[in-house]
Amino acid sequence: MIDLNYISNRLQKLGLSDSVLKRYEEQQRFYHTTTHLLDVVQQLSKLQDFDEELFLAAVYHDAVYDPQVFDNEEKSAKLFLQEAKNTKLTQAQKDSIYQMIMDTITHTPSNDKSQALIKADLNILEQPLEKLIEYEHQIFKEYQFVDYKTYKPRRIEVLKKLNVNGKLNALIDYVTHRKPLIGLFCGSFNPFHKGHYNVLQKAERIFDKVIISFGKNPDKKDRTWDIPNSIKNRQLTEYSGLLTDHVESYGYDVIVVRGLRNSTDFQYEQNQYRYIQELMPQIKIINIFCDKEFEHISSSGIRTLEKYNKHQSYLLD
Repeated sequence: MIDLNYISNRLQKLGLSDSVLKRYEEQQRFYHTTTHLLDVVQQLSKLQDFDEELFLAAVYHDAVYDPQVFDNEEKSAKLFLQEAKNTKLTQAQKDSIYQMIMDTITHTPSNDKSQALIKADLNILEQPLEKLIEYEHQIFKEYQFVDYKTYKPRRIEVLKKLNVNGKLNALIDYVTHRKPLIGLFCGSFNPFHKGHYNVLQKAERIFDKVIISFGKNPDKKDRTWDIPNSIKNRQLTEYSGLLTDHVESYGYDVIVVRGLRNSTDFQYEQNQYRYIQELMPQIKIINIFCDKEFEHISSSGIRTLEKYNKHQSYLLD
């Protein structure tokens, strides 16, 4: 049976740590996860020559994955060499595995083993439309940091390059006509804390994507806190001026998300909504209450606690 225990045990028998599997659980991954890894290994396991080289190339081919950079394959290949340094693998085996991982950059095989890995890696493109749409949604989430006006044409371009014998025509048509539900979470966020993150997580269960927009409030100080690493895989924007102008600037439909802690926040937001509605009658706003454990947290309170070095527990990593 091919599962994570199988991969872990086989890695350890080869003198390698199974810590590489943790990389497939990183928060920026939605498609390139352990599910994808298991699928690739499962397919390759059906081959007669599923040897150490193919196994390790499969395990490490997406070991480094950050959609915001362009050298993931190279970093994955180098990570393998680093972790395999003290194993009993021969230099020829290491070179072979390194090359197979590098071949996944262009999906151009350099030998039969490389061809098998690439075929397994791209197997998703051979699936029925239902699975292809699920795959598209996962890729959309991995690239959620890209504005939709940029993502859509570039994604269609990529799919057209992968479209052998018209197998992806239906998926390309889906991406062309899809209108994802996009939220716009706005606030001064100085800092963006665990209460904000709790609201964001709830919003992300409703929307296909949530843009986080840091607004400059003339009644508040300029943002002085760094953006937490926990949210850097999302689309982050900034604006000053009226919220309605910012909403219109996107050029596609967005629904404003406002976080609420208590009834006092609700009354404030309700009053603000009346002004906003007069400026932009068609605007859509959704209010989301944070969980009870976060309702006392505020950015101003954190800034006060910082003076006494008692603020860290309320912040994100």
